[in-house]
Amino acid sequence: MLGALKKINRYLVTLETALAGGLLFVVFLVVLTQVLMRYLFGWPNPWSEELSRFCFIWLSMLGAALAVERKSHFGFDQVVRKLSPEKYRWVRRLAKVTVAAVSALLIVSGLALVHLTGGQHSPALDVPMSWVYASVPVAGFLMLIHLSSGEDSP
Repeated sequence: MLGALKKINRYLVTLETALAGGLLFVVFLVVLTQVLMRYLFGWPNPWSEELSRFCFIWLSMLGAALAVERKSHFGFDQVVRKLSPEKYRWVRRLAKVTVAAVSALLIVSGLALVHLTGGQHSPALDVPMSWVYASVPVAGFLMLIHLSSGEDSP
C-alpha cells in the first residue's frame, strides 16, 4: 500500500511541477502581451488581467503543495536544531499533524467555496469562478498525499 502511494506521489509531483512551469510561462506571456498591447498599440486587452490572476492563483496553490512535498516551508531551523533528539522528533510530529490539519481545512473550506461560487462567472473570460477556487481543495488534497507518502517529517 505504501509503495503504491509513493508511486502515485511521484507521478503527482511530476504533474504538479509541469503544470506549475506551464502556468508560470502562461503568466509571463499574458503579462508581456498586455504590456505590449497597452503601451505599443494603445489597445489593452480586457481578459489578460483575469487570465494571469487565475493562473497565478493555481500556480501559488500548486507551489504550496510542492513545498509540502519538498519540506521547504518556513521553519525555525536555529531553534529546532538545538533540541534533543527526543524533542526534535516530537516537534516534527507536531508539525506534521499541524500541516495535515491545515490541509484538511483547505479541503473542507475550499469545497464550500467551490460550492458557493458555482453560479458565478468571471466578467472578462466568462470562466466559472468555481474552477478558480477549486485550486484550494486540490492543493489541500495534494498536500495530504505528499504528507502521507513522505518520511516522518513535514
